Amino acid sequence: MLFLFLILIAFLSLLPNLGAYPFKNEESLRVAVAFEMWHSKSYTQPTFLGEPYYNKPPLFNWLIILYSHIFPWGELTGRVVSLTFLLFTSLLVGLFSYRLFRVVRLSLSSSFIFLTFGNVLFFYGYLAEIDMTFSFFVYLGIFLLYLWWEKRSLTVAILSGVAFGASALLKGFPAYAFFFLSLLALSLYYRSLSLLWSREAFISYAISLLLPLLWLSQVPDPFAYLHNLFRESFGRVEGDFSRFIHMLLYPLVNFKDLLPWSLVFFFSLYFTRLSLPPQLRPLLLMFFLNYTPYWISNSAGRYIMPLYPLLAIIFSFYINQALQDKTFKRVFLSVALSTVFLRILYGFAFFPYEESRENSRKRIALDMAKYLKIEDTIACECPEEKSVCLYVGLWKGEPLKKLNLTQGAKYAIVCGKRLGEPIKQYRIKHKLVNLEKLN
Repeated sequence: MLFLFLILIAFLSLLPNLGAYPFKNEESLRVAVAFEMWHSKSYTQPTFLGEPYYNKPPLFNWLIILYSHIFPWGELTGRVVSLTFLLFTSLLVGLFSYRLFRVVRLSLSSSFIFLTFGNVLFFYGYLAEIDMTFSFFVYLGIFLLYLWWEKRSLTVAILSGVAFGASALLKGFPAYAFFFLSLLALSLYYRSLSLLWSREAFISYAISLLLPLLWLSQVPDPFAYLHNLFRESFGRVEGDFSRFIHMLLYPLVNFKDLLPWSLVFFFSLYFTRLSLPPQLRPLLLMFFLNYTPYWISNSAGRYIMPLYPLLAIIFSFYINQALQDKTFKRVFLSVALSTVFLRILYGFAFFPYEESRENSRKRIALDMAKYLKIEDTIACECPEEKSVCLYVGLWKGEPLKKLNLTQGAKYAIVCGKRLGEPIKQYRIKHKLVNLEKLN
């Protein structure tokens, strides 16, 4: 009952003022692309400011559009998609843990630990970014691969292909890296490499490729799309960065992202017998094989989020053993309740503060609206400040486009250059953004 209570309050802690917090990071790009797709009724070729957008496949946009029928266009529209798949992933973590150990408390604690990893609870678990949804489909694929290995079932193999095909429709080529490396890890662990080229494996491969290919066959320029997806995925491998420094710092970034449980996990080892049960060994091998490409390339910490569920199960096993000690149990409860309390405080205090700041992009867009009429034609010549353009577009009920794609534009949102008569100037950090009336 304790862990059920902790899971419930942790999930509820994500809700206060969720629709008040202004768009952060790439959220506005995700929502803007989906908003344009919905407005144009062109559901295969994403666009941004009216121009083709090739950097990501469209599944996340489709999900946002689906949710827009329930949650009107705004911050909540995309964030509820992430919350949905956070809930699904948390349930799947518990299910996988129970499949491995048949212990309900261990299963529930695995779900709670995943839900309250710092990078999940405070950032990507609710933001309208692709990462949480991608993590669900990749982890679902890994779970199904594990079941397939146990059951040797064609149906499960087909479902794993569907899961990784959906993952590819979210982020492209990284889905196939997770697919191949997870399957390779299972093959190495069970010493059965022949299954990599079995009939079931080839059917799974084919289905995972078929779903993206069906979509690509409907876009105007599939080769441009593939080129950009390839560049997005592999450009980081040979980018301008120090590989040695990255390999030193990346584990520290991951440790920080997984707080507080990365710290509690190492603390728990003091109270447990150091042993590695057979249930965890294939998971650990899958983690390290999938982790290596991100460790050696110029990757952000969130890129390993699909591996968080595996870590949650591993951490939970040792933490549950340590809970037999009364001192550790007090530490665990203090950390768990403090983490959830901080998240509640974050939603009730920080989110409204961010919304009310004079130089927040949301406030700037609302101020611009005072000088405009809803029927005015407005262009956006400031793609780097896409949040401002998106907010103005949401206020108008139609997305803004670049000037060369906007017929009869009377006004423009401009950065770094002058196109017309300035109406008002805004400062966002070290950048000037102008609202201008065009001649």
